[in-house]
Amino acid sequence: MKLNIARVLLLSFLVMASCGKNSDDEVANIITYGENQFKLYKGYSYKYSETLSTGATPYIIALLGEGVSYNNDAGKFTGTGALIKAYFYSENSAEIKGGEYTIDIFKSKGSFSVDSCFVYVNYNFDVDTGTIYNIWAGIFNVVNLGRLMSYKLDIETADQIRFTGEFKGTVDPL
Repeated sequence: MKLNIARVLLLSFLVMASCGKNSDDEVANIITYGENQFKLYKGYSYKYSETLSTGATPYIIALLGEGVSYNNDAGKFTGTGALIKAYFYSENSAEIKGGEYTIDIFKSKGSFSVDSCFVYVNYNFDVDTGTIYNIWAGIFNVVNLGRLMSYKLDIETADQIRFTGEFKGTVDPL
């Protein structure tokens, strides 16, 4: 009898332990650079203009870190924290199409390219102080998961400061 109770308890413990966090949850939304990191929690998108002569439609994507929010009334970001902001050029005029987007420092605005990409770290948007990294190379792998989006990134500055990680969550229109 004691052996059966021990088995039931052990089985219960194993089932509960396996229902814990998925390892993807632990790494998603963490951006690493050097020995530092920050966590993203929300995304916004804005269709910047109609389709260009290149056939691509520009969207501004902003991935917000903890401490940063968007003030709809003022039309700007507020708070202190991290933000990744870039112009994405999608071949789809209705949304950011899934695929691999490459940083285009020459701003040719072709489909599946990104330009004007900046990473704000420990930035106070209320008084415009903090660190801004201008991104010169890298890729964003975009996956449309329905209501959720995934932006896996491997990007870097001209000084080879590399940012890697993934944002997986909602990206609301502005």
